[in-house]
Amino acid sequence: MSEPSYFVSFWLRKILVPIDGSENSLRALDLAVDFGMRYGSKITIIHICSDCSNTNDIQSLIEKRVNNKIEYDLKIVKINIKESSVSNEILKVINEEPYDAVIMGARGTSLNSDINIGSTALAISINAPVSVILVR
Repeated sequence: MSEPSYFVSFWLRKILVPIDGSENSLRALDLAVDFGMRYGSKITIIHICSDCSNTNDIQSLIEKRVNNKIEYDLKIVKINIKESSVSNEILKVINEEPYDAVIMGARGTSLNSDINIGSTALAISINAPVSVILVR
């Protein structure tokens, strides 16, 4: 029997986790924390908001889920919803820094009932130049 290999640690060195406060996004964070603990992945959490008045709530949700298991970076990005969208801002961040993967929650609230995935998750999974893991 051969020894285990950890090629995954090279594939997932730097992970971006978009958080909106939904349960699915927090479960995506749980998965990213697990990758951080198992493979030493560097986790960057991003929260994009037009009205960033709930930033403290998001930070406390994140701290509660991470529970000091890993170190992470938190980015809060304020956008004007008339000029850009959440998915565009996430894609900008992905293209500005060399991420290996994105782990994000998918709520499944698309306008098209044939597609069981949210519009933001769909836009990221189609347009991201890196691997995307969707968590439901």
